[in-house]
Amino acid sequence: MDNYLYYASLIFIILLFIFSTILYKKMKIWKLLIVILSIGLFIVVEFIPSLLSELNSFDYKLFLQYFLYILVVVLAISFKNKIKITQNLTDYDFFELEKELDQTKDISELLRKRFISTIGLVSDGIIFYEPDKKGLFLTDEVLKIIDQDNPEMSTEKYTEFLHNEDKNMYIQNLNKISKKIPEISQKYRLRYKSSYTWVEEKSRVFAHQNKEYVISTVKKLDVKMFPDTSIQIIDSLPLEDELTNQISYLRKEKKTFYLAMMHLTNIPDINKRFGRDVGNLMISEYIKQMKYHFAKENNSVFRITGIQFAVIIQDEQRYANLYRALVSGGDLINVRINVGGILQVVYPNIGIIKNDVWQNIDINEFISLSNKTLEEAIRNNKQNYSIFGG
Repeated sequence: MDNYLYYASLIFIILLFIFSTILYKKMKIWKLLIVILSIGLFIVVEFIPSLLSELNSFDYKLFLQYFLYILVVVLAISFKNKIKITQNLTDYDFFELEKELDQTKDISELLRKRFISTIGLVSDGIIFYEPDKKGLFLTDEVLKIIDQDNPEMSTEKYTEFLHNEDKNMYIQNLNKISKKIPEISQKYRLRYKSSYTWVEEKSRVFAHQNKEYVISTVKKLDVKMFPDTSIQIIDSLPLEDELTNQISYLRKEKKTFYLAMMHLTNIPDINKRFGRDVGNLMISEYIKQMKYHFAKENNSVFRITGIQFAVIIQDEQRYANLYRALVSGGDLINVRINVGGILQVVYPNIGIIKNDVWQNIDINEFISLSNKTLEEAIRNNKQNYSIFGG
């Protein structure tokens, strides 16, 4: 009987190790070492007892039997603890678990429906990129632009709808976005039937379970001729009437300011070479730069004509920055702009006039003088700016 238990113990040890490895898809090193040790001792005791000749006074076989019995108990307890899932659970416990599961499902379904409904309310298209950025999912608004039905496609296939000049920039920006650069905005052309339309894609990265995902909004830019360009930053600019009102207000407030008339000289050439849509996009990017560096206040940039703008600068330090940029010809004034795959330097001619607190020149005359100063800057072959009285 003891021999049966002895052999059965070894078999149980091996079976418990095999089943625990298969069931939990994980091999414990300590269990593997125990199995190897048990089999090794068994082989030595049963088949090579001569190795234990020096232990004649010690009943090593009995020791091995008890050792194997103990190992069976240890492995069985370990295995039992792993599969102890439903033990001691009452019907009430099961009811509570089912209730909690239903609530979790309900919350998940509600979040899913809210997300889908939100997408339906957003006028912009949305692109969901796979973690490796090799695949993407498009919402209906994007599918309408490229005239496709299947929302899932590879990134490589999506780039086939881009204008050839814009593909490299798109791929570079997509590879660039990461935790270090979490947001990117870019403009490019998408093929629509036999022509192309400009879109603006704003991308943002977020992390989930150690993976980075990119989500983008895609807005179609139906660029038209001035004054209606469908580009918000241009269309929202106040016009010359508002410029007169703002100057009147600043004078009443006894404020000193500078009026800079800005003529974007090479925009007509850009329109001729690349199309008016590219020109308008270049203008919008240039105005963003001017607002950021020189005129962050409300009602500080005005559109006079298609390529002429007025900038009111109230801060002396910002004016000093503008003056230094004009003298040095730096990139704060001559701005490199990349739209799609088109890289151009947009440069202006600028006429500047200062309004002092004590000044009594009529507002219309003041604006007229700024225009004449601008004309002088345009005629000047040595420098692209002119300062009234300076």
